[in-house]
Amino acid sequence: MTLFHLLVSYYDDLRAIVIARAAMFYQPWHSPEGILTLGQDRATSENTNNKTLKGLLNRGLMVTYERNRSNELFCNMVRSYINVQFNALYELSRIRNAYGMDWRGPYAGPHAHAQVAALDTIVAALGVCDI
Repeated sequence: MTLFHLLVSYYDDLRAIVIARAAMFYQPWHSPEGILTLGQDRATSENTNNKTLKGLLNRGLMVTYERNRSNELFCNMVRSYINVQFNALYELSRIRNAYGMDWRGPYAGPHAHAQVAALDTIVAALGVCDI
């Protein structure tokens, strides 16, 4: 690998970290407790891209985590963030094997976009856990 490719890779990773941090701390997307609220500004039955973006954000954070394992501070931040999302999803917005759209709870019925976001978040939580 050439020096140019190493520098491009380094700056791509750095840019990804900056974007990830901005997304994790962007207040309009989060409740005061830090739970993602993307897509909850519309009716629950309305399928909008924002509703599945919650899961995609978590999965993207997992990928950035994997690419930057040597950055311990960043990895701890991502792990904590995804754990908050997973715990909210699992504890506050679930009935048996169905997940709700509002991760702050309570469960308000199954919707396809809620299940997709939940699966992405579960995969992300598994990707950053220490097992």
